[in-house]
Amino acid sequence: MIRIDTEKLSKEMSDTLIHRACVMRSGKYLARYLIYKNRSVDAIRLIGRCSVHDISKIQNTEEFMSLASIVDEIDAMHDVEHILSEKQTNAIKLHWKRNSHHPEYYDSPNDMSELDLLEMACDCHARSRQYNTDLLEYIDTQQDLRFHFDSEHFKKLRGYCQALVELTKSDDYSSVLEDSSRIEFRLKDSTMEKLENFDDDCYVEHIKTDRLYLQREATADFASVGYAVYLREDNNEIGYISVKFNNFIEYKIYENYLGNGYTIEALSKFIETTTMDELFVTVRKNNNSSIVDLEKLGFKPVECTENTITYRYKRPSKKLEKTII
Repeated sequence: MIRIDTEKLSKEMSDTLIHRACVMRSGKYLARYLIYKNRSVDAIRLIGRCSVHDISKIQNTEEFMSLASIVDEIDAMHDVEHILSEKQTNAIKLHWKRNSHHPEYYDSPNDMSELDLLEMACDCHARSRQYNTDLLEYIDTQQDLRFHFDSEHFKKLRGYCQALVELTKSDDYSSVLEDSSRIEFRLKDSTMEKLENFDDDCYVEHIKTDRLYLQREATADFASVGYAVYLREDNNEIGYISVKFNNFIEYKIYENYLGNGYTIEALSKFIETTTMDELFVTVRKNNNSSIVDLEKLGFKPVECTENTITYRYKRPSKKLEKTII
């Protein structure tokens, strides 16, 4: 089961949206500085980076939930001398490994590119405006505690930060910091309740059929379970099946293996494994083979669009047999 604190989710979403707006604002200032320095191409690339800054927080549910778990500790984390706790480090690791503007993305911080350093400067500057901290003091202190750049990389980062401090002296960022349109999550809405109750413990590492075996794999979204499908006779991978917390299944048998009944064999065993009472699959209207397979398994059409059909499988309810004594 997934433990959810919707207040923390709301705070994390608001913090992320405000931070992205601040980074974009800082990026515009630094881009103008780069253009003045005859670096127009770098200015264009920086604006591109800032426009998608921290988008992984929103696109990846696991990363977002992980960061939401420590959102109440953000103020402490941006103290200039703050050293990340083990809990904070573990929560942030998912974000670090997806974003090259953090030194921890690389084996060595000195592998960061010029563009990485530019985005990192905008990131740190935006945080200093959000939490009213001294940017240069933070950079200097964290160089010894966390960053550990060589002198060349640190000189570049500090130079960009110094430029941002000078360029934004007359801008208090109030237009983005005073955003009152906060997004509030509710625990008992239809999807949040499903997410909270999503139980992946029932899914074993291996599922076997007469001809196939399904190997559980890591999924991009933690609120889902996925299996690669293999032939038992030669261990060739022939497809995949996954189910999300909202009961939707996605599956595919690769083209070279179609027409052998593998779809029905894999799906029927997968359905036996899940504890969900109902499952949904969306297919294209012209995918006749999938439609035939789903209807053989007991799926019924419940919704149509111009191009797709959504099918629903309802697990038969168990009937109590009358016992004669």
